[in-house]
Amino acid sequence: MSDAHLPGSNRRLKIGFVHRYDARNIRSWSGTFYFMARALEDHVGEVVYLGPDDSPGTKFIIDNLARVNRMWQRFTGKILATDKNRMLSRRLARFFEGRLRESPCDILFAPVASVEIAYLKSDLPLVYYSDITWVQILDYYPEYTSVSSFGMSEGERIEAAAITRAQAAVYPSDWAAQSACKHYGASRETTFKVSFGANLNDPPSRDLALNRSLKGTVNLLLLGVDWVRKGGPIAFDCLTSLLERGIDAHLTVCGCVPPEGLSHPRMHIIPFLNKKDPDHRIQLAQLFFDAHFMLLPTRAEALGIVTCEASAFGLPTLAADTGGVGGSLREGVNGFLLPFDAPGSAYADKIVRIIADPVRYAELVVSSRDEYERSLNWNAWGRSMRSIMEHVLNRPIDPGHPRQAAQPTEVNQNSDTCDSEPGSAGLDEGSAEVTEGLVAGVSRT
Repeated sequence: MSDAHLPGSNRRLKIGFVHRYDARNIRSWSGTFYFMARALEDHVGEVVYLGPDDSPGTKFIIDNLARVNRMWQRFTGKILATDKNRMLSRRLARFFEGRLRESPCDILFAPVASVEIAYLKSDLPLVYYSDITWVQILDYYPEYTSVSSFGMSEGERIEAAAITRAQAAVYPSDWAAQSACKHYGASRETTFKVSFGANLNDPPSRDLALNRSLKGTVNLLLLGVDWVRKGGPIAFDCLTSLLERGIDAHLTVCGCVPPEGLSHPRMHIIPFLNKKDPDHRIQLAQLFFDAHFMLLPTRAEALGIVTCEASAFGLPTLAADTGGVGGSLREGVNGFLLPFDAPGSAYADKIVRIIADPVRYAELVVSSRDEYERSLNWNAWGRSMRSIMEHVLNRPIDPGHPRQAAQPTEVNQNSDTCDSEPGSAGLDEGSAEVTEGLVAGVSRT
């Protein structure tokens, strides 16, 4: 038994971060790995980076799989296999087993790393985190309709093995958690729901976030790299619908470019902003400050971190009710969910009703910021992960240094199970949601 498992030990817990890419790179998974690792350092223990895997063996498999896929697509129109395949998974398992021999850990954390952990042999407890399951990817994203039946079955095998391997499976939405329970048989006692945080290095102060009014033009903001998938046509129709009703409205689109020929004097396009560039970060923050509504009429979304970021700025979001969007958006609190097939005019209807009551809008701004402070920040995520890891290890965890102040919240002890809806029991100092598992105990070892 390591010192970290001894009662009264002051040695910081060592958390093995399992992923084949470099979690220290802020560009990995849009910065989410970076913020996760930082939150674990602040609230749980020392992060041991077991990746990246730049080994020749892994590169050989990936390169040759790409070649085979190109040939297979040429003749069949299908992708033979995705990266969720046993050959790559077993190779990654051997790599991380070697890294663990070099860098001993107390517990493993594997975000969106089903391929890395499916065949990983280790006695260490493991927490798996993902925003979507393989069956959801196949049923949801159009680009995966070209995966061969072999590739589909390989992905199913990998996903099932990863969920079975984990002592705790954590998801940011009921949508994903339900899939893990119902499709893959994940135990209700080891399946948890914890929201993402906002990927912001310098979130605005509360006073700045709440300094927002409806005087003048109603500014709409759409962020995303894919005009069609992010619902750009719906956002454009929302703008024109507002203008037709005599509402002085303006739409800013950042991150993508509409199709050629689609333009409007009340629509401004910013093709790209780089969060690593300080000037671009300032410009992006100003877009949040200037907007009155974030639009997210997305056609496919595993969560929507942009809702977390908007909430940090006190900016309410109007989003399509699809995928895991509801994991970061609470109806009437930090925005509203509209039916998936709602046209732009329906979004305009909602905006007209809200702006007709400036007091209601001001309350929505406050509750959006409150939701960020309650659960949509990485400190809240870190405290929640500490509670889950304490549950897995069956002992309290001392991060080894003063923790950042927690936000108060109500604790709901009437948690339901994965047979209905995961998530409702309060975690630790109050930050996120979890299934009955945190109360009932872990049944899988």
